Amino acid sequence: MILGWAQGLVVLVLSVAALAGAVWGLIDAARFAAPTYVAAGKQTKALWLVLLGVAAVVAFASLPYPVGRGGGILGFLGIATIAVVAVYFASVRPALQQAQPRRGGRDLGGW
Repeated sequence: MILGWAQGLVVLVLSVAALAGAVWGLIDAARFAAPTYVAAGKQTKALWLVLLGVAAVVAFASLPYPVGRGGGILGFLGIATIAVVAVYFASVRPALQQAQPRRGGRDLGGW
């Protein structure tokens, strides 16, 4: 009984993390200009917005019982959702950040 509860908790945490990543990716992808995608050598902005939007919907629909009605993110579509989000954050986002023109002409630093 405890093992089943723990497994359900792990699936819930993974599902919520996938939803958060997809929504964060969608918002982040929307803030870059369309020419930045071309300059970075990645697919179009519209394609990435659609992919990440569908990933967010699938992740939301996959939330398990205590939150939603799905069975968790570990199904076929859930794994595809995780793959889309991972590719965006590992490959596309860094390329967009490098290709994005600097504003103001000087680097203000940061972390």
